[in-house]
Amino acid sequence: MTRNRKLLLISPRATFFGRNPGHQQFKRDSREFQFFDYTWTGFAIGLMIVGSLTPQHYDIRYIDENIEPVDFDADADLVALTGMTAQADRMYEIAAEFRARGVPVVAGGLHANLTPGEVAQYVDAVCVGEAEALWPQVLRDFERNELKPVYRQRGRADLTAMPRPRYELAQQRYYPSIWVETSRGCPHSCRFCAATIRYRDKLGHKSIDQVIDEVRFVRERWDNPYILFSDDNFVVDRARTRELLRRLVPLGIKWSGQSDVSFYKDPDILELMHESGCMMMLIGFESVSTETLDGIDERNWKLRSMAKYVEAVKVIQDHGIGVYGAFTLGLDTDTKDSFDATSKFVKDNYLAGIQVSCVTPFPGTPLRQDMEREGRILPDRPWSYYTVFDAVYQPKNMTPEELEEGTLSVYRSFYNREFSLRKTRHFKAIYKNLVKKQVEREAALATSGRSMV
Repeated sequence: MTRNRKLLLISPRATFFGRNPGHQQFKRDSREFQFFDYTWTGFAIGLMIVGSLTPQHYDIRYIDENIEPVDFDADADLVALTGMTAQADRMYEIAAEFRARGVPVVAGGLHANLTPGEVAQYVDAVCVGEAEALWPQVLRDFERNELKPVYRQRGRADLTAMPRPRYELAQQRYYPSIWVETSRGCPHSCRFCAATIRYRDKLGHKSIDQVIDEVRFVRERWDNPYILFSDDNFVVDRARTRELLRRLVPLGIKWSGQSDVSFYKDPDILELMHESGCMMMLIGFESVSTETLDGIDERNWKLRSMAKYVEAVKVIQDHGIGVYGAFTLGLDTDTKDSFDATSKFVKDNYLAGIQVSCVTPFPGTPLRQDMEREGRILPDRPWSYYTVFDAVYQPKNMTPEELEEGTLSVYRSFYNREFSLRKTRHFKAIYKNLVKKQVEREAALATSGRSMV
């Protein structure tokens, strides 16, 4: 009887919240920050997708090195690695250990798509594109001992034809949140964004039935799971979003997602988000400076949207949906005053949470091309520093150290007990008003004799 082949799916470790000692100390000391850090921690969904594309005659083991060590002497016929840029250095170390033992290694994921030529030097095969379009061919070639150095995607993957990710591979480990993908891609091409320029030139969607099936699968296997929809931009197709939200309402889940700010104009989506269990939406504001936003994306969409930031935050949060604001500091028009301006905005508008990062020149982005041409990339910062919390280039109006300290100052002003108490009072008033409106609505419907269904 032929034994099953052994496949290891490995997500390398990385340093979250930067390598700066000050950042790490703040992370240890701030209970308020730890809550948001904890909430947004999940597994590598890409490896769950690879698992779903692997035939039954493989025994699959998923390893998250942030949770457990890699056993380099484990019984393995093939290793698949994925990773973002901050994981690249460790990814190369893991690949070297397995290859020295005669185990072939395949790499995919964001960094492999950004620098396939570099990654190919450290592995037996590198995948450039979506796993759905490449992994079956990789396995066929592996079984014939004919792995190619590089696999490049031809055409877009049809997400509606793809199997459910193998969530159960991560079930034996504890994750506070479970990533679920409903779409792939983003219409905004921000100059510093690596994630949305490498996989697709057009948005791709799963069917709503697929998404509901995945959410139900997760709900059945985890105790009160918190769902994180991993879409780069959750609310692009408004009609589809409304239908998905309606289908989520009876499932009784709690969830968060990511989007641009435009959905605040749609009252139906806002109400359905609240009814379906949306607790928070991460929104990429990027900056509170018109100078900085000018030219940040190809269509200047974010610059044109900035005038509505304050209104948008209020409207969204008044519907019971917290706004988790993402800001990118250190672009060429930013000065030391940018840190105070950002702190003022996030506190004046009582954002539910914030992610403030140093702009990072990821390989393959227009931003990096500019900085390489100007000689501003710091040569002593390897890929492990590309955490988005470490300064890896020379800013124009401050030192790298001042950029790191400035971003940390925004965190300190926001994630502390005094402001958290003020924020709690603010949201209590919002929720009290929501309850009042719901009672009034139910009373009006009862009086009219109409059903709420």
